[in-house]
Amino acid sequence: MIVGLLVRPVRWGFILVMLVAIAKVHWHHGFFLNWSLEPGKGHGFEMNLALIGMAAGGSRGRRGALSIDRCLRPW
Repeated sequence: MIVGLLVRPVRWGFILVMLVAIAKVHWHHGFFLNWSLEPGKGHGFEMNLALIGMAAGGSRGRRGALSIDRCLRPW
């Protein structure tokens, strides 16, 4: 993201990976993280939703002046 290379297409891949992680691993543990680190109890999907929100929100901005994407597609 620092160099601005393919940020917009990669965000969809990242969001998809987080949705699959929620569906396959974290859903049956509930929403919250396991802060007490109880053995046998996994983490919920709270952090995954936060990462999805950051991926979706972080890509809404415009490309920077030094972005590689700006050189590839000047529009």
